[in-house]
Amino acid sequence: MHMPGLIPLLIVLALAFLLFSRPGRISNLMEDLGKGIKGFRKGLSDKDDEAQPPGPPPAQVQDQASERQRDSAQN
Repeated sequence: MHMPGLIPLLIVLALAFLLFSRPGRISNLMEDLGKGIKGFRKGLSDKDDEAQPPGPPPAQVQDQASERQRDSAQN
């Protein structure tokens, strides 16, 4: 059976050290992941936004370039 080289072994050990070096780090990561999943599911289940009729359309803004052309054509 082939044994892994020194470099991959060092990478795995470095990652393990980073994950397990501080107590509670993995639990904090899992808590953040759980909050993210919960927020994603809540966003998918919010059907209230689709059920509400849209409000009035926004007011139209005149193009300033066309106003300048009109003013220069009148002068």
